[in-house]
Amino acid sequence: MSSTAIPKRMALNRNPGTDSSVPSVSVSPFDSPRHSPSSTSLSSLASESENKGKMLDTYGNEFKIPDYTIKQIRDAIPAHCYERKALTSLYYVFRDIAMLGSIFYVFHNYVTPETVPSFPARVGLWSLYTVVQGLIATGVWVLAHECGHQAFSPSKVLNDTVGWICHSALLVPYFSWKISHGKHHKATGNIARDMVFVPKTREEYASRIGKTVHDLNELMEETPIATVTNLILQQLFGWPMYLLTNVTGHNNHERQPEGRGKGKRNGYFGGVNHFNPSSPLYEAKDAKLIVLSDLGLAITGSVLYYIGSTYGWLNLLVWYGIPYLWVNHWLGKIFLDIYITY
Repeated sequence: MSSTAIPKRMALNRNPGTDSSVPSVSVSPFDSPRHSPSSTSLSSLASESENKGKMLDTYGNEFKIPDYTIKQIRDAIPAHCYERKALTSLYYVFRDIAMLGSIFYVFHNYVTPETVPSFPARVGLWSLYTVVQGLIATGVWVLAHECGHQAFSPSKVLNDTVGWICHSALLVPYFSWKISHGKHHKATGNIARDMVFVPKTREEYASRIGKTVHDLNELMEETPIATVTNLILQQLFGWPMYLLTNVTGHNNHERQPEGRGKGKRNGYFGGVNHFNPSSPLYEAKDAKLIVLSDLGLAITGSVLYYIGSTYGWLNLLVWYGIPYLWVNHWLGKIFLDIYITY
């Protein structure tokens, strides 16, 4: 079971001492961090020795690995929580679609130059529209996710049909992602096999972006501007980049049992993505499903092209494009809660 816990020693070294005395010898900014007098005292070292090997949670409290099993967790869940009711699930789908359609109807017909003469007011209202539509569309995305886990209903055909339609409408390759996502759940926390959220080592990161940029990042990584920049890029483009280049996924494709990963690497032209039937993320038996996923995207792309050509590309950006980016944001935000040990 994964956790956000860190060794006690590391946590002690991270926290600055409470002693406000100034050292007599000037310290260069290039020197290694030093312990404050309070953290190097005999009493402090003794306390650290006693707690060696212990782990802390995000708030500094001692963390103990649970001794209960997955079976015990499942047994504690009431039986009715495992019931998959197709009618209830379909109600949620149609409810969300009705909300999306109703909100579009209201804004399209009543937030116009005739009804709202003030341009800044219209901009503000349509900005609100993109946020609200993004929230509701995220609900549709999650319902399709449940279809992929076969949690939507007892019928696999219904699950995959609804999931394919809903995810395709949001430019998600349903079967392609369903397969890789299933593998992710089987290997969560395994740095060699996990399909996403695999941390890069310093060497891998430096070799990928270049040593000079790496050195600059070492100086800037905790500055507010760097944090905000990284956060914006991740929240807006992290999801499509994962689909296109397998960013944050493992790079051990040579191990693919069918030999599909030979010479393939993550990246734009590395042959590892969620759209190529021969991608090492999949087996040969999955090829037809990958093509079907691509077909769903092609249909959605054609509809969007028609709307943009007919009603204007700026309108398409506001109606669909920006809400789509909000969906990307919420998908990433789901995993940023400190209470979720992911």
